Amino acid sequence: MEDLDFDQIATLLSELSQPSKLPKLDGRHRAPQPFDATDIDFSSSAWLAAVLEVAIWLNLDSTFQDGEPPESVAQRLFDELSPGKADASFESNVYISLTELGAQALEERLSRAANNRTAFLELLEEELSIAAATEAWIDAWNEGPATEPLSINATVDKWRIYDLAGRAQQRQLDLNPTYQRDFVWSNADSQMLIESILRGIPLPSIILARVSSSQRYQIVDGKQRVTAILRFIGAHPEGLDNANKMKEPELFAKKFGQFVKRNNLRATDLREKYLPFRTKKYTDEKDPLRPLGGRYYCEIKDESVQIAGETITVADLFERACEYFIPVLIYKDTQVRDIHKVFRLYNQQGMKLNAEEIRNAVFNHLVISRLMLFIGGDRPEREIAPELVDAGIDPTSAHENIKALGFGITRFRRTKVLFWTVATLILKPAQALDMAYRTPSTASHIDEFLRSINGDRLAQFRGMKTLENLARDLIAALELHQNASYAWHEKFRRKGKSAMASRWEELPVVASLLACLVLVITKQESKLEQELDKVRDLTSKMIGPESTQNKTQWAHIANASVSILETLGVDISDADVAVKERYGDSALDALLVIRKIAIN
Repeated sequence: MEDLDFDQIATLLSELSQPSKLPKLDGRHRAPQPFDATDIDFSSSAWLAAVLEVAIWLNLDSTFQDGEPPESVAQRLFDELSPGKADASFESNVYISLTELGAQALEERLSRAANNRTAFLELLEEELSIAAATEAWIDAWNEGPATEPLSINATVDKWRIYDLAGRAQQRQLDLNPTYQRDFVWSNADSQMLIESILRGIPLPSIILARVSSSQRYQIVDGKQRVTAILRFIGAHPEGLDNANKMKEPELFAKKFGQFVKRNNLRATDLREKYLPFRTKKYTDEKDPLRPLGGRYYCEIKDESVQIAGETITVADLFERACEYFIPVLIYKDTQVRDIHKVFRLYNQQGMKLNAEEIRNAVFNHLVISRLMLFIGGDRPEREIAPELVDAGIDPTSAHENIKALGFGITRFRRTKVLFWTVATLILKPAQALDMAYRTPSTASHIDEFLRSINGDRLAQFRGMKTLENLARDLIAALELHQNASYAWHEKFRRKGKSAMASRWEELPVVASLLACLVLVITKQESKLEQELDKVRDLTSKMIGPESTQNKTQWAHIANASVSILETLGVDISDADVAVKERYGDSALDALLVIRKIAIN
């Protein structure tokens, strides 16, 4: 492992350790003690301590105890950062050392953490409350950021990559207008962008501004992307200027690895001086990008990639005319004050696509996606699910019952709750090396549920008979849930120390609705209606966790739903069999294990 790679990891760790306000999580997390990048020792296991020092920013499910053996810490850390590849992420000899795979996984997590930390602190600067900023921080971990385009008059164009590079080298691109932030992407961020390009994935629009009497463009939005591209191919004007001032500049274009060694350059030097960086490494033998992994651009120019259904060289993609374009929006004769306004609106006030909106687009071809929209009322029109209408399914009562819980139709929140409930009941989470169940984020578990339906694992949920049963069961479960509203104590409806209220939060809804769904499937609805007082007493003691960690949410849902069923005298083993008979799969036995996770 080269010091070059450790350098970027050390820089990110140091950044995360610096004093600042912290997300409002559970009391087990403490503020990091600040340290400098040069303080981190990778020639011993001490680097692990630095990682644990900034754990609050990493959004880890695992918690680590003082005095825990380094090998155990590393195993559990990389079991989370690189599921299934933990053993290949570090080596344990005299001390715990990172492998290239482990360094890559750690750097990616640290880079994401640094970005999310910056966004969190910016929200606080805008005078958002700690609670609101924390919620946004959690969303950032679960959801990919995406801003919506603005309704502004602009010229729409598309440029090839060599158009960008050519204009940059001719000094027609102002890469650093005064209203732009500095280049802040880490090498890991930049590698992910290059990976997207090499796979032929379209990039978001770059927004430019220019005066009609000039050929010079200012970058309003997209500076980080353009800078990363120009760095990678060795075409950043400032990078070229810096390279020409160094030793043996003739090595720069064709033997950049040697150029790095001759000038003793480190990862931070490459980033700060706008110099090229290597591609990300790929371990999957079937990955078409594996031959390109871990190499500089000058080393892979003659390699082949598939773009728009055609095989071309990497050099064709980046330096010549090809079928890969970057969309460009160009504002003409825009004054500086208006550029400031556009930039602020586009980057700060644009509504991000949440996980449900993205999921609805990606999996809309599955009938179950439209089923959830229809039953939940996010899309109540009959045309959204004609298959269910033809089967005589009327979700009107479901719409009213979800509305009574306090959930509107904004941004598919109702659909999320229904998917969350069904995915938790049906799909077992993956298991770690110690056979303990993982506790993935809500978004990733629902996505895995839908991927399993789209594939072979849960193909039964593509069949109309199963889907009709699911629609009817959900409608009945929501009806039971509302009819038994007295059973759900006010303390249960809000998590942590929130004030008691009639409005529900998602966590207790999922737990109680899951229990109602099992009662419907097992035809034991009457037990809840007959034992309202018992369940109300139980739920009065089930205050949701303040912690927003995935594992605490899983544990609360598992414990609450199973405890409700047990209080009603439902045999969980029999219920597990009944769910499997109706739907082919069940995760009830997994919930019995997950409920034991300590949440306080």
